[in-house]
Amino acid sequence: MATRTTRLTLKTGIEETLLSKVLCYPKPSQEELYKRLKQLRALDIEELILEGPHKIDGFNVIGKGCDSLVVKALLKDRVIALKIRRVDSHVKTLLPEGENQKIANGVNVGAKVYAFSEDFIAMELIEGIHIDVFIRQASQELIAVVIRDLLEQCRRLDLIGLDHGELSRAHKHIIVTTQAKPVIIDFSSSSKQRRPSNVSSVFSFLFLSKIELSHVLCQKLNVSFARDVAIKALREYKRTLSEESFKRILELVALK
Repeated sequence: MATRTTRLTLKTGIEETLLSKVLCYPKPSQEELYKRLKQLRALDIEELILEGPHKIDGFNVIGKGCDSLVVKALLKDRVIALKIRRVDSHVKTLLPEGENQKIANGVNVGAKVYAFSEDFIAMELIEGIHIDVFIRQASQELIAVVIRDLLEQCRRLDLIGLDHGELSRAHKHIIVTTQAKPVIIDFSSSSKQRRPSNVSSVFSFLFLSKIELSHVLCQKLNVSFARDVAIKALREYKRTLSEESFKRILELVALK
């Protein structure tokens, strides 16, 4: 069933009440609305497109979390994803997240960031399915390509010292596009101040966790390995970040 679509220009007046509900969720205020509209205009956002699977207070969005909403928006005639900091968020600014995601973009990881401010991140709209759904649906050959690509992306993040911070819950933070491209999303917990563990986190979630998905993945890839051997290989990789130790991890799951 198709969801309702509402398009909002960034003009106050008849649409001000709904604009405030969206941009200042969940505590609309005129003062905050004008502050945020000023940011959006500086980012060249032209319009909000309210559609998606999540319905909130009379409008639809494509994503909802404890600290933010994600809606579609129009940026210079391009439909993008716009992350909006919730007014009640414990996160006081999206600037560090935007900066870290731009750093990730520098090694071809993550949705492309176009612009960001204290309360917004304007980025590439990624459409696809979460990786757990993809693994259950896709063929062995396609899964192997995607997992190899994902682990290589995680390695690039490790090498630049940027830890995503949430990849131990990869099913929530990795989307596979219709072109079978894995995209790491949501850099809200990312940091360059701690030792990166992106490869270790993703590998552990996919192959070492006790959830059914790990069993399904190993069956589909037709791989089997001793748990202690994998843990030892991950520890060696995390200690050295060497190409040789990374290759050993790939070999464990027949992705060499």
